[in-house]
Amino acid sequence: MRELAADRTLTIEANDVSALPPLHGRNHVIGPYISVYNEETLQYLAQHGARRICLSPELPFSAARTLAAEGRRHKAEIEVQVFGRMPLALSARCYHARAHKLTKDNCRFVCAKDPDGLRLCTLDDQPFLAVNGIQTLSDSYLDLAEKIGEMKAAGIRHFRLSPQDCDMVRIAHHYRNAADGREPLKKIETLLPQIRFSNGYYDGHEGHRRLSP
Repeated sequence: MRELAADRTLTIEANDVSALPPLHGRNHVIGPYISVYNEETLQYLAQHGARRICLSPELPFSAARTLAAEGRRHKAEIEVQVFGRMPLALSARCYHARAHKLTKDNCRFVCAKDPDGLRLCTLDDQPFLAVNGIQTLSDSYLDLAEKIGEMKAAGIRHFRLSPQDCDMVRIAHHYRNAADGREPLKKIETLLPQIRFSNGYYDGHEGHRRLSP
């Protein structure tokens, strides 16, 4: 980590607080796995070199708007994920290795067998979550294309697409149109009819819900 931090040509995203000391004083990005829930945390991170902060997906728009205003005071931009499985937690154990009767230190990168994550279901066989190595992710895909205009008006300029096992070029065009204020070519459900979408967190509801704009 220290070697990476010493290379000023790299843009480094930190997703664990143990990565922050080597990055102290140089520009870097804070990822969604470092929880930034209030202005004091944002101020602290910005004072130590954070120039962009990707918020955790469970934060509602009201909180993102407040943090965007605070970020402008400290020259730290806010980023919001608008597409893809939502990152929820990290584990010390590798679920993929365990599922294939392997150890974390000898996993053979079996997570590559599930490019879109390994789906988890409840005892009633209802889709619940997805795992990718040590990551716990949402089963549904986040879709905030119709909220981008509102976020831009609040001063949020960076929008993250979490890549999934689909035509990401087409998906990127879809969200580029939304970011530019143009009508999307088609609704996201038309592009990916087999996927369940959600946006509940945005308005302070359960994250798995799909609410009308």
